[in-house]
Amino acid sequence: MEANPKTLWISQRRLETLLSVLDQAPPLDATTLLLPPGESLDALSPTSERKAQWLKEMREAVPDRLWQSETGALLFWSDHLKLAVEPPFPLESTALRNGISISSLRTLLHREPVIAVALLRLGSYSVGVFRGRRLLDAKTGTRYVKGRHSAGGTSQRRFARVREKQIHYLYVKVCQVARQKLEPYEKQLEHVFLGGERHTLSSFIKECPFLQRLEPLISSRILPVREPRRRELERMPNEIWKSRVTVFRLPEGFPFEGL
Repeated sequence: MEANPKTLWISQRRLETLLSVLDQAPPLDATTLLLPPGESLDALSPTSERKAQWLKEMREAVPDRLWQSETGALLFWSDHLKLAVEPPFPLESTALRNGISISSLRTLLHREPVIAVALLRLGSYSVGVFRGRRLLDAKTGTRYVKGRHSAGGTSQRRFARVREKQIHYLYVKVCQVARQKLEPYEKQLEHVFLGGERHTLSSFIKECPFLQRLEPLISSRILPVREPRRRELERMPNEIWKSRVTVFRLPEGFPFEGL
């Protein structure tokens, strides 16, 4: 087994290719573990000594971060193939299956949940709601916020007060837009993703009662955003549908570039 597992984010298309490679490979003496968020390995009862050994290996090799993933983890494990996938959305059932089983992950990848996205940087924002990858409604806008002041003394304090008010008004405006665009879909929403700088987003949520109401749906993943423009919002499904793959061991000559 690799001393240092390799972890990378891959797109839905590349994950689909990986799953096809696994599906078309000759039958392996292997097991597939599906572990939803919040579930424990302790609930599993391996049906053979080999599966018990593989579960022991997983406990020792897999980092706590992966067991604590908010979407759960799906592990493909054998003597020669050992890798884990953290999907873009939560797994729903616990299972320990024979062989390489990809059906649950493929089903999850082809769902079309209703997803809210709010992108925010100081000075601009973009809010939208998607059904799957289709953008249903959106609004993008700007509101001026002064840059930081480098001078000291009274001038700096006055400047800071003005800047704080401008940031507050931006948060109020974006919160109004979020409520206007997302509330009609609130009962259908399954996930909320935020994009921008983590500290700014954290401060924004504290000033937005509507998003506080949606907090159980908010992903801890922060989407990477250059500028909150409409074109950035439209490409967010490419980010949302990425999965994190951790590679512990691959068979020699494994036919998938990048892993």
